[in-house]
Amino acid sequence: MEQTPGKRVYLEPVVSGAVGAAFIILLFSSPIIIPIGLSQGDRRFTCYRLDQDTVNCEVVFQPLLPLPKQIEFYYDVRGAGTKTEIQTLRNSEGDEITYKAYYVTLITPAGETKAWSTASESKARQLATKIQSFRMSAESQLLVAGDGDGFVLEDFLGVAALAPAGVGVLSLILALSRKRRRLTFDRSLNQILVEYLTPFGVRGRKTYSFRDVQQVVVERSTDSDGDSYFSVKVELASGEPLLHLSFDSDNGKARAEAEQLGQLLGCPVRLPEATS
Repeated sequence: MEQTPGKRVYLEPVVSGAVGAAFIILLFSSPIIIPIGLSQGDRRFTCYRLDQDTVNCEVVFQPLLPLPKQIEFYYDVRGAGTKTEIQTLRNSEGDEITYKAYYVTLITPAGETKAWSTASESKARQLATKIQSFRMSAESQLLVAGDGDGFVLEDFLGVAALAPAGVGVLSLILALSRKRRRLTFDRSLNQILVEYLTPFGVRGRKTYSFRDVQQVVVERSTDSDGDSYFSVKVELASGEPLLHLSFDSDNGKARAEAEQLGQLLGCPVRLPEATS
């Protein structure tokens, strides 16, 4: 944890053994893993307003593997729609799997282009409507979808088709995709930056304003042996816990951490005596 008077950074602990086990599996399964890994990563679909009548969009794909990001640009977007296609995939045994693929399309001077795949027709319509509303608004930027909103059915079917090669393949992908968080509380920006980390770098970010925080709470709990331990929670106004720190039986450290966080955030601190 990094600490300065105006900034505090917290890093969630690593899940012990998860990454090591993943790389052992990778050693024996690399001929199978690599084609799948190339299609795994974060996708983000964003539209920008250049002026009152001009909207551009881009789709960014950051692979899970340490490879350069891919960016597709769509210039002068005139509208958005949906498209459904019947597609066929052949598995490792040579059997054909037929499925429906759903897309959000963008209409530009170059024509209509498939820009984003979704899990359902209703989701595609929802995103297309979102883009159409943005075009008619005065907003400067729109995050259409990202951080799991994208859906590439071929990726899922490809993994399923490789099931005879062993459950270890899927376990590796899940292990490498496991995210832990780094939270930066920055008073100069009055902002909390939440970054989702993997062995290959940052795979998603969220930001909160200091105004979104309701309070900092110190809680006392008791284990089965009757021993007390303490935790510090940063709670949002929505009731969602943003940060949870454990301090074992050291009440003094928990209190000090909570008070420093409360002072940084400018929010109330609730100590164990005030809890029932």
